[in-house]
Formats: sequence, structure tokens, C-alpha cells
Amino acid sequence: MLINKTRINKLESQFKNLDIKEGDNLVVSLSDIGRFDNLNKIGFTEKLELNEQVLPAISSGLGRSSSVTRHNSEGSYIKRPDWGKETKYYQREFTRHEWRGRYRTEEVTDICTFSRERICREYIEPPSIELRIVEKEGNKIIIAAKEFRYKKDDEILKHTINLFLELFNECKILKGDLTELAALYDLKNIKRLNWEMLPEGEMPWETVEEQLNPILKQIKNTKKPADKARLEHIYSYKPTTVFYGKSGFNGYVGFEFKDFTILESLLYGNAIYVFNKNCIELTKLTKKEILDDNLHIKRIIHKDGWEKEVRDLFEN
Repeated sequence: MLINKTRINKLESQFKNLDIKEGDNLVVSLSDIGRFDNLNKIGFTEKLELNEQVLPAISSGLGRSSSVTRHNSEGSYIKRPDWGKETKYYQREFTRHEWRGRYRTEEVTDICTFSRERICREYIEPPSIELRIVEKEGNKIIIAAKEFRYKKDDEILKHTINLFLELFNECKILKGDLTELAALYDLKNIKRLNWEMLPEGEMPWETVEEQLNPILKQIKNTKKPADKARLEHIYSYKPTTVFYGKSGFNGYVGFEFKDFTILESLLYGNAIYVFNKNCIELTKLTKKEILDDNLHIKRIIHKDGWEKEVRDLFEN
């Protein structure tokens, strides 16, 4: 069944005239993928090789809207006035004049933490639906890297259909038993494209900074000095591996150390995440798993005192 529109609101209106029953196995797919010129923007390579898998980049769809890809990657927030107020922290570079005596002042620039009160937000976790290139009847197609059962998985199924519609303006629903669909979900040769590893070996910070430029150039000028200072500080502890996120993981920089891995969130969120996993294990996780409070062992907010919390990781 082909769905060709910008968005759906109810699954029943799409499936009411089809032979789809409760519990049926469904796959959301896209055929004849050579028609689309935004596949590289989404995160796939130029070669479009089989088993490439990626979390779609925000704003990589054919239309103007990016609400579905954004929610799919980063999640969303709902204002909760009934929860009261919360403090939001942010760091900026601040220049001031310090008194030096005898009518003389000196210009000083620091990274300062500012805060403001706001209505509490409830965080809605990202669905983190990734896309994969597979082969069906000798042709390359794109599928959602997740199977669905009609009625049981309706909410995430509707989200996935809308994800395809935002990216491609169409999708096709495939139906079949698990045996017929098993080949589409072969996990043996997945080529995940969400992360880029920097060359191994110790490098001066200036070299690392240059290689992280694809991310740094996206940061607002008012925010960039503070973000670069945090990255340089973490790098000063001499990680064994440095890596950064691409596509839907854009804005994350990772530092692997002997006993843990630090993941810095630059473009979205406001924190440093610490995991007791190596970088290979970490890059196999979905965005939803990475942001799950039960998975990271520590979360350090970007505010005064974060350097001490990082230092304590190494001293303890």
C-alpha cells in the first residue's frame, strides 16, 4: 500500500479498506530510492550500499517542516505549569572591565554561567527510528529499522509513517509473516553511519578542534567559546579515542578513557553524559538509549562547578 501525502493523523483511515488485521506484521518502506536527491543529506553515503543504517538528520526532508525528524532525534518537551518552576542554566563568554587602581581598568573575558527561572518541562523521549538500505526482489529499498504489529504498535507506527512522509512525501507499507520479512532485518552486516572516529594517536588540541569544525561551525557565536572551552578541558585528560556524531546524532562529541566514556552534548540538551562503556559499544546504541537516565552513570549540567565534577571522575 502506497501512502502519498504530507502527514497522517489516524491509521484507521489509511488501512480501513485493506486486508490488514490486528497483529499483522508491517514494514514501512520506500522503493525506487534513486529518485531522491536528499539521501546524502539524511546521512547515507554516495554509494547507497546495502545495510547502511542511519538516524535521519534533522531538517533533511523534502519539505519545509522538520518537526518529525527533530522529535525522532531529540525528543520534545511539554510545559507543565502544575510542576512549578525550574532553573535553566546556560554558559556564555562575558567581557567586563576590572579595576586595577589609580583610575586604570583592564578588560577581562571569562566563561560565565547564567540562569533563569522557567515553567517546568516534561521530557518526551525520542522514538529514534533509524533507516536502513536493504534488498528486496533485486532492488534496493529503504525500510524503518523496526518491525511493527498493527494495533499493538500503532503510535510508533504512525510516527514512522509521518517520518517517511516528511523525508520523502511518500512511503509504502509492506505486509508479511515474520519468515518473509526476516531477510529485511538481518542484523549481521549493519553499517551504522551515525558516528565518525577521529584518527588514533595523541594530537594537539588545535588539530582536534579543526577536525571537529563540522560541528563547531554550527554553534551560535554567543555559545561557541563556552562549548569549545569544555571540549578542550575534557581533551586535556588525554582520551584514547575521540569521535563525533553525524546525521541525527549531530552535535555530540565523545571522549573514550580507560574506565568510561564522556559524551558532550553541544547543539541540543545542556549536559555532559558519562557512560561505563567503550566508544564501540556506545555507538551501537540508539539516541533513545543514550538519553535514557538509566543508562548513563552520571549527568553533568553545564553550569559552575562542572570542571570539578569532571575532575572527580578521574580522581575517584
